[in-house]
Amino acid sequence: MSVANIVNLRGFHMRSTTRWLQVSLTILVGCLGLAGCSSTAETAESSSPATSAPAATADFPSVSSDSFPITVTDWTGHEETFEEAPEKVAILSGTPLNLWYDVSGTAVATSNLSDSVHVSDEHAEEIEELPQLGEPFNVDAEKLVELDPDLIITMYGMQDTLTSQLQELGFATLTVRTNDLTDLENVYEVFGALNGTSDDAAAKMADIRESTDAVAAQWPSADESAVILFQSEKGLSVKLDNSIAGAMLTELGVTNIASGLPRQGSDSATLDLEEVVKQQPDYVLVTGRFSDPSRAKEIMEGEFAKNEAWQSVDAVTEGRVTYLPQEYFLYNAGPDYPAAFEYLAASLHPDVYGEPVAP
Repeated sequence: MSVANIVNLRGFHMRSTTRWLQVSLTILVGCLGLAGCSSTAETAESSSPATSAPAATADFPSVSSDSFPITVTDWTGHEETFEEAPEKVAILSGTPLNLWYDVSGTAVATSNLSDSVHVSDEHAEEIEELPQLGEPFNVDAEKLVELDPDLIITMYGMQDTLTSQLQELGFATLTVRTNDLTDLENVYEVFGALNGTSDDAAAKMADIRESTDAVAAQWPSADESAVILFQSEKGLSVKLDNSIAGAMLTELGVTNIASGLPRQGSDSATLDLEEVVKQQPDYVLVTGRFSDPSRAKEIMEGEFAKNEAWQSVDAVTEGRVTYLPQEYFLYNAGPDYPAAFEYLAASLHPDVYGEPVAP
């Protein structure tokens, strides 16, 4: 028997039952979690474990209209119909939170906001005052249920089990993905429709594309390659083309030497250092997931120094190593995507773009 058949939680306020739900959801979501999940930065959406969510296809997502009633098909193929604009929205990850507010939406709660979430200046004060429900992999379900939201927005590939459980309990959910420009365009379309601001959302996305295209147009036409290293407490891996940095490299025309490797998680693969030495990438990019962002650089510099194989990679010995800020590359920068894109371009070619500007 499903959880939904056992209890209609919206009408059930006994503390023992809600506490049971909190524990059960925590266990379920924790099964997806990463080792060492107690650290704030261990909850990054760009590095989530593989799950059984339906693969996104060209048919997903979609929105039936820009006026109500609206039927939205999200990135997993799940449909929700809204007779009117949702008023009590809980957003369980930082990137969609920024995007929702950018199209004039408001929320009643969100997940914990770490320093790695780049909150737009325009809405920073309002966003930072929102109730925070815990880490994205460890949401306080009791607090969430007490809010009785009429829409809960979750992240594709990171919160799939949590989303399924919320659906069984009768909550309206919308799962989004924000890896690249196409994803951003889809999010702006859906969020704009739900907030009655479709024209404004389309204009904002057009500005993002125009700014990004202007940066790409300046890129030198050289045939260049890169490897994207991802460092966390779990160890070292490489990022694939569907990661935030990988998608940006594709936009620039830079070859990701890990392209095509079997996935380990949603957007990562196992590091093969011998292959890195063989491929000799022009650039080594380093991203990380730590509560202290300087840890990634500290650990990688130690690896470069003690492992002789890294000394055979010219990009390392010649100083072509770039440490990418978590605010732009652990989480999608959303409205500030062009700034993140220019940061990457400037890091690789300061001769063209000038020195990169930190978030």
